[in-house]
Amino acid sequence: MKRLTFLLALSALVVGCTSRIPAGFQPLSSGKGGNGFVGETLDTRPTGYDAMANAIRNGTIPPEAILATVYFDFDRYNVSASERGKLDAVAARVKGTKVIIAGYTDHFGTEEYNLGLSDRRAQAVRDYLVGLGANQANSEIMALGSQQADKSAAGRQSGAKDRKALVVDVNYGGAAAASRPVAAPAPAAGAGAAPAPVNNLSPL
Repeated sequence: MKRLTFLLALSALVVGCTSRIPAGFQPLSSGKGGNGFVGETLDTRPTGYDAMANAIRNGTIPPEAILATVYFDFDRYNVSASERGKLDAVAARVKGTKVIIAGYTDHFGTEEYNLGLSDRRAQAVRDYLVGLGANQANSEIMALGSQQADKSAAGRQSGAKDRKALVVDVNYGGAAAASRPVAAPAPAAGAGAAPAPVNNLSPL
């Protein structure tokens, strides 16, 4: 009985993960280096999302680009009544732009389980926004799992800040800047060394 329950849970997780594979996706061919793949990533999405997706992956999202942060209860992916107001408040803005909805978890649980859970959290937020009139075609989902979680969190309460989904505006003006360093100005004649570059992007 325990084995059947495990297999059902495993099959549900696999189905949840494969649903994220885009239609028409072609697996990368085996390479000569022995790693099994040619190329650097299996991450594919429509043109225009890459700069912000990189910022999300690197933990350098411009704070102004985050339209909403929705928090979840431990081991849950439904949008609770207390968090729905955040999405209600940004629904009009979401309708007029493209967004990436990034799901996260705390560090408890296996990597595979957390990836599936973060995917479901992001999907739940998207479903809610679509219910408010947002265009699903203008949104993409990223499942980060526990990649950016606080590994020092010792209990459920201390890990609560990592159980979330972010609604990020892809068209935010600073998205392209998030993936390249800020160049220092050239020093004026007779002046000392140029000031160090300033990075205004704060990590999550």
